[in-house]
Amino acid sequence: MIEHAIIKAKNYAYIAVKQSPDYQAFVKASLNFVMDPDFVPELNRLCDFSQADLSHITLGELNAYTKFAKSKIPAGSSTRVALVTLNESRLWLFRAFVGRFNSRDFKIFADPGEASVWLSEAIPVAEPPAA
Repeated sequence: MIEHAIIKAKNYAYIAVKQSPDYQAFVKASLNFVMDPDFVPELNRLCDFSQADLSHITLGELNAYTKFAKSKIPAGSSTRVALVTLNESRLWLFRAFVGRFNSRDFKIFADPGEASVWLSEAIPVAEPPAA
């Protein structure tokens, strides 16, 4: 199961990956995400895999999804993507994914709180109106 929530006011999307989704579930959820009326490419994203079992994901599926993501999930030039995983044994999967994007705007975390802090650093703070 993969669900998302977009908080436009904070330029933030939370994507929760739970259970053992297969490749098609990732594709479907990604398409649902970009079709959300509140989606904009500039959204910063926290992808929380802390409740997911990805032991069945192969390198071939990772490569296919990376190609899909690059072509179908738009991102702004300053978009940040935080990937949260608690599973040390599948850390290679996340490193491989991030490495295929050649971007400093992807980062892997073990703590959702730290990921949120990193994302919030990218959110511009609006100036208060002049008195």
